[in-house]
Amino acid sequence: MQTIVDPEHGFTFGEALYNVGGVYGPLRNRYVTLLLVHEGTAKVTCDDEVTIVERGECGVFRNEQYVLFEYDRGRVSWCEGSPGTLTESIAQRLRQVPAKIPISESLEALQRLGVELGSGSTANLNMLRNALGQTLYAVYFHEAHVSERDRHIPRPVHRARNYIEENSEKDVTINSLAELVARTPQHLILSFRKHIGVTPARYLWQVRGKRARHLLLHSGLTIAEIAYQCGYKNPYHFSRQIKQLFGMSPTEVRANMGYHKPSEVAEDTVDIAY
Repeated sequence: MQTIVDPEHGFTFGEALYNVGGVYGPLRNRYVTLLLVHEGTAKVTCDDEVTIVERGECGVFRNEQYVLFEYDRGRVSWCEGSPGTLTESIAQRLRQVPAKIPISESLEALQRLGVELGSGSTANLNMLRNALGQTLYAVYFHEAHVSERDRHIPRPVHRARNYIEENSEKDVTINSLAELVARTPQHLILSFRKHIGVTPARYLWQVRGKRARHLLLHSGLTIAEIAYQCGYKNPYHFSRQIKQLFGMSPTEVRANMGYHKPSEVAEDTVDIAY
């Protein structure tokens, strides 16, 4: 990422509300920004390419000679940086990144933190702002990579995965999934493992486990209530699965607020230097 954005020059966060639309630019110096469109639409002309960014989308724009932002009524925010020096191989990889992706909760939260820091300048404030900027861009490119990867996932696998995520508390079976996407169970298992990395059954337990962990940390429900609400057959089965996924029992997850002990503490490991 450092060849795309030079972290040594720092990051600047901002936001603007366009009641009747507006224009920013054109800028003719080299420039890079992560633009988030919260309301309305933005038309971005970056060198020779034009991208329309709709509400709820964001994109990274890095120009060499020219960039112009045209907005209709709405609200946008951004995180500016200084462009690094691109090698041809990095430039080629950058061209393969989607021009825009949906604004995720992670991107929204990081951007909001950056904006709330304001425009003051102290050593600690600048260090925090730059750390947020680097993290924001790293999350964007990670999610862009995931978005690009998902484009190559077959539609039946997409549909099966979405169904699991939306109905994880129900009794989801491989036969019912296969019937839903009009594939044989064996074909679905092989295709799901190829494109998602695990079988549908394993993915179901991962989704249930993540939801259960969230409820353990952010609700007052009892462990038994969480177990049944997330689709586990009984609290014992629930505890065993959570232990396998997170290395802690449900009680420990809740008591430690999700904090995972370092390996040298958890396993009483001695660090020996030669």
